[in-house]
Amino acid sequence: MIDVAVLPLFLLASLLICIAPGTDMAYMLAVGIRGGRTAALRASAGVALGVLVYSLAVAAGAGTLVRELPWPLNLLRLIGFGYLAWLAVEAFREARRGADVGSGGRDGAWFRQGLVVNLTNPKMALFFLAFLPQFLGSAESSAAQFVLLGLCFMAIGYVVDTTVGLLAGVLQRRLAPGSSAARMLSVLAGIVYTCLAGVVGWELVASLAER
Repeated sequence: MIDVAVLPLFLLASLLICIAPGTDMAYMLAVGIRGGRTAALRASAGVALGVLVYSLAVAAGAGTLVRELPWPLNLLRLIGFGYLAWLAVEAFREARRGADVGSGGRDGAWFRQGLVVNLTNPKMALFFLAFLPQFLGSAESSAAQFVLLGLCFMAIGYVVDTTVGLLAGVLQRRLAPGSSAARMLSVLAGIVYTCLAGVVGWELVASLAER
């Protein structure tokens, strides 16, 4: 029903993609800096769930809808831009207040944040629509194959994202709450969020200009 012969190449390709600097890695860096190790663990779990959602969407045939109607991707870009901009504002406010660096999220807030950031990342949608079909192989069930590939990619991405977040969290834990260095970390997180929002906003403008 599924083709496991393509897994070695897929796993290698997935690892190379996950360790390459990109949106998820920059986001996890900001999370680790701002929220510490606990936030990194929760946010990376949210990001991983977003990967699974996209895998299921591809398995359900969402690719056809996106190719015929470009507006869903632009809607994702708009939501993603607004959300990342809001995260940037919150980080800068945190720095100005001199609040604890790890006060940017409580309980499940970091998990929800990671999920929303990943789901509103249009590059993730385009990536799965273009990447997963390349490893369909001789599988009899494309849906089962896409789910399997998505789970593999999710596991690799979770390990990489968690590692980045935990390493950034080490620095956060070494700083005294409210110190000038801790405030600078909040500023750095705000800058990362701002850059990510800028990238998404630019892609939205470019997409609308092409129409």
